[in-house]
Amino acid sequence: MTSGRAASAAPALRSGGIATLLAAAIAGASAGPAEAQTTLSDGAWPVYGGGPAQQHWSPLDRIDAGNVGGLEMVWRRPTADYGPRPEVQSQTTPLYVGGRLFATVGFNRGVVALDPASGEVLWHWEMDEGARLEDAPRVNSGRGVAWWEGDAGAGRILVVTPGYHLVALDPATGRPVPGFGDGGTVDLMAGHRTREGVPLVGTIGASAPPLVAGDVIVVGSAHHVGMRPPSRVNTPGDVRGFDARTGDLLWTFNPIPVPGEPGHETGLDDA
Repeated sequence: MTSGRAASAAPALRSGGIATLLAAAIAGASAGPAEAQTTLSDGAWPVYGGGPAQQHWSPLDRIDAGNVGGLEMVWRRPTADYGPRPEVQSQTTPLYVGGRLFATVGFNRGVVALDPASGEVLWHWEMDEGARLEDAPRVNSGRGVAWWEGDAGAGRILVVTPGYHLVALDPATGRPVPGFGDGGTVDLMAGHRTREGVPLVGTIGASAPPLVAGDVIVVGSAHHVGMRPPSRVNTPGDVRGFDARTGDLLWTFNPIPVPGEPGHETGLDDA
């Protein structure tokens, strides 16, 4: 679903519940123009943690200890109907950029753009990953999306899927961005290091959104949860940087140094 209509801003945001995206407002409070909501100081929330410092804090002061008791829910957006089966818990943190909310939803980690004033779905995107979704170690709606400011009018919403694809979406339409990777998608398993006898599918993924540093998209990885790994041998958890315009791989950091890298000689008994 797409819409070119400019969304108006809600006075307050960031309440959350099980499998639901919520918005709250002080009764009678008026909203400012969406066009003004472009920086953190103006009320935007362009990064998972709020800003580049991941401070999880906003300078907005319209809600305080004196009026928080008067907050009322102004809309509710259930998310249980997204994906191949209902998800009972959502941990996404919506971004607020350019007068819109962007969040991940559902078992297969789709992405939605919402009108922050009404909760209307402006567009919805999702990927059919087949076995890569079913076998993924972190099958859930994830923690959210990332935002790349880009050149004038060329911002992008970025998401890492459960099956380990990096996708760039047009924030206005929700369509994958041509010229980024292959039709808007980078296969994060392509070129990734492996371990003998350990398949990539089912052993690596991610729940967190990527980190955007300038024009570089930094993508980490996640594996089976620590309490029940299937084996002590696992796929390496590389950290990689990709060009935000093209999706090209720029660099790879190996958390555990390989032969020839500084620090490798410190491991004992081929650790």
